[in-house]
Amino acid sequence: MAAASGAADADVQTAIYKKLYPVDFLRRHLEEQIREDGRALHEFRPVSLATGILTQAYGSALVRFGTGTMVTAAVQVHIAEPHHDRPHEGFVVPTIDLSPLCSPQYRAGPPGDEAQALAHYLQRFLDESRALPRESLCIEPGIAVWCVYVDLVVVSEDGNVLDAAALAAIAALANARLPRVLRCEDASACVCARERTEKLALTHLPMLATFGLVDATYLLADVTAFEGSLTAGTTHIGIAEADDEADVFFVRHAGNALAAHAQLHNHALLEHCIEAARGRAQMLRKLLRESLKQ
Repeated sequence: MAAASGAADADVQTAIYKKLYPVDFLRRHLEEQIREDGRALHEFRPVSLATGILTQAYGSALVRFGTGTMVTAAVQVHIAEPHHDRPHEGFVVPTIDLSPLCSPQYRAGPPGDEAQALAHYLQRFLDESRALPRESLCIEPGIAVWCVYVDLVVVSEDGNVLDAAALAAIAALANARLPRVLRCEDASACVCARERTEKLALTHLPMLATFGLVDATYLLADVTAFEGSLTAGTTHIGIAEADDEADVFFVRHAGNALAAHAQLHNHALLEHCIEAARGRAQMLRKLLRESLKQ
């Protein structure tokens, strides 16, 4: 009993110290080359992934990073008219819901600034990856195309939501099956065979990996919410499924780190992030393909 009581007191004292002195708390861990959750600085959290979890969606997925960050994705579609200057291209539209249920920092109501920013960067990730060619969504040129919505809900948030959302979106798209269109006179008069479905024409499985810089000294992979609140800047690396250096299709820097510290301009540091992202992408693709087989 005494030992248990002493451990509980120590946990309380640690929590109080973390609350009052968050920067010192993080620095003490990083100086020992270990993070609060026991990971090494370069180590990502374990990932769990399931596809086909929602029966009412055309495709769906659930992604979890560690025990903290969890995101669901659901694919919904409808037939629409194409844009007049792109008559052969359909649409892919991601949305992200950050509600008070996932974290008390968010409010109920219309998407806030952070949710809109995440959706914007996820749109860029999907567009620049060319994983789902918009031409493959054409039903009748100039008449009807598929509009594919990827609705993401952050169930719980403990950092690195963008990586989890990107993985969930790609997993849901890979799991999706659309009804075959038999006849289409215009966007409002198409006949579909729902018992005959087709997969989306994904060309590859792009993945995203994020790194945070603390004190211009420590580079952290897959930051938690606490670490992210003290990170000077982040670097996001998008990796396509290719056999050469052309696999890097997306590099995004956020925060003040680029302006304040020359470290992130360092070519060797960026190469280190890219190599780590490649390893992460390979592992995530293997996990996704195993889930799709089930």
